[in-house]
Amino acid sequence: MQAALVLMTMAVMRRIEKRSFATYGFPLRQAFGAELWEGALWGVLSISAVIGMMALAGAYRISGFNVQGGEAVKYAVLWALATLLVGIYEENLFRGFPLFTLSRGIGFWPGALLLSFVFGALHYFEKPMETWMDFLSVSLIGLFFCLTVRRTGAVWWAIGWHFTYNFGSLFVYGGPNTGNQGKPLPGHLLAAAFRGPDWLTGGPMGPEASVFIFAVIAVLFWAFHRRYPEAKFPAA
Repeated sequence: MQAALVLMTMAVMRRIEKRSFATYGFPLRQAFGAELWEGALWGVLSISAVIGMMALAGAYRISGFNVQGGEAVKYAVLWALATLLVGIYEENLFRGFPLFTLSRGIGFWPGALLLSFVFGALHYFEKPMETWMDFLSVSLIGLFFCLTVRRTGAVWWAIGWHFTYNFGSLFVYGGPNTGNQGKPLPGHLLAAAFRGPDWLTGGPMGPEASVFIFAVIAVLFWAFHRRYPEAKFPAA
């Protein structure tokens, strides 16, 4: 419902401003194209890197499967759809029309910083058990998403990353989330234990609040800058 509301609002503003969805960074002709799947690959690698570092530090251990067979397939499909819609919703809400509009008023990077701060603050204030670690990591991830829009010209790459990072963290690896009262999601795939202090495991906030996420974010900024060196958003 939230994703639908955001897209409907964009459609209304498109009519009022006589612009296209592509102007707002949401070109429909690129839907589920190469950039989304490249972002999805980076998302899988990112969450796997965080979990891998946790495992090497003795903070993550897999004991088997939480669900199997048809039950695993059912939950995989449902959570894939859910995390994809979260990506479409949040990327258009924070990196689509608002980023384009702020870019016209105060400039791209001031707008990106403002929206990234709001992105982190909403996670911090609207969810229980949040700490400054998650606020900082989410804000930096939001700023990274703004960079991906700046360099690709669209939100699709960010949607792909957002989709598979959340899917990997919450469904595959069984990470907890404060949106679920600090518990793993129902039907998550792997039966695993997170052991150690919250700064190492992320605690009830999950891997996105682990200290290891900051190393991954730094690599993401550097690697994406090398991969996409030219600015494309907002279009002239």
